Amino acid sequence: MSEETQSHRPPIARVLVVMAHPDDAEFSCGGVVKQLTSQGATVVYVVLTGGDKGNHDPSVTVPNLVERRMQEQRAAAAILGVGEVHFLGEEDGFLQPTRDLRKRLVRIIRQFRPDVVICQNPENYFWGDSYINHPDHRNAGVATLEAIFPAAGNLMFFPDLLAEGLEPHSIRELWLSMVDDPNHEIDITDLLDIKIAALRQHVSQFDDLDEMEKWVRERWAKAGPEHELRYYESFKRLWFD
Repeated sequence: MSEETQSHRPPIARVLVVMAHPDDAEFSCGGVVKQLTSQGATVVYVVLTGGDKGNHDPSVTVPNLVERRMQEQRAAAAILGVGEVHFLGEEDGFLQPTRDLRKRLVRIIRQFRPDVVICQNPENYFWGDSYINHPDHRNAGVATLEAIFPAAGNLMFFPDLLAEGLEPHSIRELWLSMVDDPNHEIDITDLLDIKIAALRQHVSQFDDLDEMEKWVRERWAKAGPEHELRYYESFKRLWFD
């Protein structure tokens, strides 16, 4: 799509962010989410699992951990201007793109009717040279893509949703995070501190918050114009209209 065509597109008003775990959104697109909400867009989160494997302390119970991670996610979302978070309660570590999950996502897509969906890359088995991508991240991407197309926009899928008044909906754009070949980079330099502040809400996930911040600053750093240090979030962006 040419820059001229992009410049004539209507502004983004509604964005659905679908991620596997609490904290995935802040890592993947926290700066962009803050940018979008600051520009007036409504952003809604869908967190597919409860993050119930996200701890190594044997004294922590699963119900308490899930409740804590939900609280942390809501606090992080609020910092970024996100007021609505859906938790679908799938089991952490065993997420699968089932028919039931697809229907639940189709229901949310038809209810919210987003212009843009941001989700995880279903093809990404590795990230960089030292990270094996979590299988839930990949399956979250598969589940989301299968809900977007063809199901959400086709009235022949899940006809009982029509009885709920949920008409088919097709999104305008899809943004995939954690890709090796991004075609869309957004400068979040001025928003990096807010991204990190949101990540700092996920206290249960980090032994050392300062080390986490150091890693984030290193991971998202890139030389900008005239070689000054800038920070970017990158996506594979697909257009459908």
